[in-house]
Amino acid sequence: MKGISVSVTCQRISPVYTDDMIDIAVHDDTEPAPGDLEVLQRFLNLHEHGPDGASTPPPAEMLRTFLVQRGLLGEEERFTSADRETAVKLAAALQALILVNAGEPVAEDHIEILERIAERSGLHPHFRYGDPVLVPSSEGVTGALGQLVAVAFLARFDGTWEHLKLCAADDCRAVFYDRSKNHSGRWCSMDSCGNRAKVRAFRARQRASR
Repeated sequence: MKGISVSVTCQRISPVYTDDMIDIAVHDDTEPAPGDLEVLQRFLNLHEHGPDGASTPPPAEMLRTFLVQRGLLGEEERFTSADRETAVKLAAALQALILVNAGEPVAEDHIEILERIAERSGLHPHFRYGDPVLVPSSEGVTGALGQLVAVAFLARFDGTWEHLKLCAADDCRAVFYDRSKNHSGRWCSMDSCGNRAKVRAFRARQRASR
């Protein structure tokens, strides 16, 4: 996978998606996940903002731009509305898998989505690249999404998956990589989400004491 730092913005998205518009660094001040897991982290954090400022799933063009720039999809490949629907479902399933790290169960439909994408992409093991990897036999969008499932699958084995978390802020829920020694991180950014949560908690305590 190419190491192009492209993922998400917490600013309003324009119809043209360039590198600086899709960069989570404007919001998430934590160090990104290691290796290919960073690509999956950025994929899960793709979103745009609706008229009311609420986060909404990424449009097809944003997803396609991301996959192309990260070397998962050829520049000439099509990305349809059906592909977007599959990608959004995959993101939801992967986020549910992350919540396992917090002790939550995974719904059967999420497991089915992950397994269906893995099957359709024809993932199979390879040992010739040094470390064992899973490589899709399919090309195009099917192969691209299959590679993301492969990253998640291997991360479950090497121990890096358990460091992924969803930001505790209800108005954020970005995926971040918790590098704290005791896995106690709660927010993708202490400067934004963490501080807002502390201010809300302080005000709630003040109201309760009146």
